[in-house]
Amino acid sequence: MLKPASAEYTLRSWQPSDVPDLEEIFTVSFGDPPEIARAFHRSFLTRPTACTVAAVPEEGRPGGRAVSAMYCLPGPALRFSPDEAADSVYLYALGTLPSWRRRGIGMAVYREMMVRSLKEAPVSCIIPASEDLARKYCEFRPLLPLGSSRTAEVPGSRAQAAKPLPAEPVPWRTYDGLREEILSGRPHASCPESWYRLMEEFGNVFLRIPGALAAVIPLEGRCTVTELLCPEADPARALAGVAAACPAENYTVRTPVFFPGPGEAGPYARYAAAGKSPAVPEDFWYPFGLE
Repeated sequence: MLKPASAEYTLRSWQPSDVPDLEEIFTVSFGDPPEIARAFHRSFLTRPTACTVAAVPEEGRPGGRAVSAMYCLPGPALRFSPDEAADSVYLYALGTLPSWRRRGIGMAVYREMMVRSLKEAPVSCIIPASEDLARKYCEFRPLLPLGSSRTAEVPGSRAQAAKPLPAEPVPWRTYDGLREEILSGRPHASCPESWYRLMEEFGNVFLRIPGALAAVIPLEGRCTVTELLCPEADPARALAGVAAACPAENYTVRTPVFFPGPGEAGPYARYAAAGKSPAVPEDFWYPFGLE
């Protein structure tokens, strides 16, 4: 059902006829190639609540043309302790066509999606692209830190300085099984199968390293190590193994604060709760954002 929002656009759930417009919004907003946009929409446009759009009037289209969109994805299981966990959804990929920006449309979509998402699960998670954006989001509803993440920017020369541990690419199912063994008893997010499948389509690499694990996004000239887990390995040697497997000029490395790793700790993911906020440990680990 269409919901009045302003004189020039309406907020509503996505429709199958929106898919070409959604793919355009996605590619223009985030710089991804069309095949990535298609893979994403193929994986997640499976229910009406998966996407909220702002649509403008267009002749021959009763629902209008989508010019801004945000997605509500099935999120990780949030394992706060051995005795406490919560289901979640993940708010993702808020984008607006350039000609429709700076009119408040994107924030209207965000506000509508946040309200809808908290009817889907008790916790809605989001990873703001910047601290300024996080503050903007909080003007509508407070967002609380979902634990913390240690982050470091490491030049390739330094990443390769230590003696590398061997890094073996493994299927995502193998990685997930090893990951849950390592993180058992630790506060962490357990990702759904749909996330791993999309990460694989996005070109993510999953590495098994003696005493460690790493999930890596190889990009042109740089790599994002979205998760480096070193319960029984020297982080410098584990990162050198990552660098040998995925050479790059620069690395962004994220590690949980309960394992050794480089960088400073700070907030990464945020959350809002439908009811009473859960007791989130300060060292809770939420690594993946489907980058």
